[in-house]
Amino acid sequence: MSPKLNNMNELLVYLDSLEERVRELEKENTALLSQQDSLDRYIKELGGDAQKMLPKSSLLSTSFIQRAFAVWGHYFVAQLIISIPLVCIYIAFITFILREGISLIPTP
Repeated sequence: MSPKLNNMNELLVYLDSLEERVRELEKENTALLSQQDSLDRYIKELGGDAQKMLPKSSLLSTSFIQRAFAVWGHYFVAQLIISIPLVCIYIAFITFILREGISLIPTP
């Protein structure tokens, strides 16, 4: 949406501001293009080394099913690691309560 301009001076000021904005955007574009070129060169230099640097995991598979089962497997193992100590603590607590509870029953 263009502003309402009342005279030629306002038009010139507006055009100067637009030209300055275009210059700044061109500088930013040039910087981004040079960054893209350097990244493209870096990727080409890596070549096959990139595959060697990545871990051998199904999480990086191209197959959706393999990735899904890999995520589920990691989740399952994490749940085991968390739940086994909690279950042991729970069993110890219940055992303690049952033993102490039985000895607290009054005998007739």
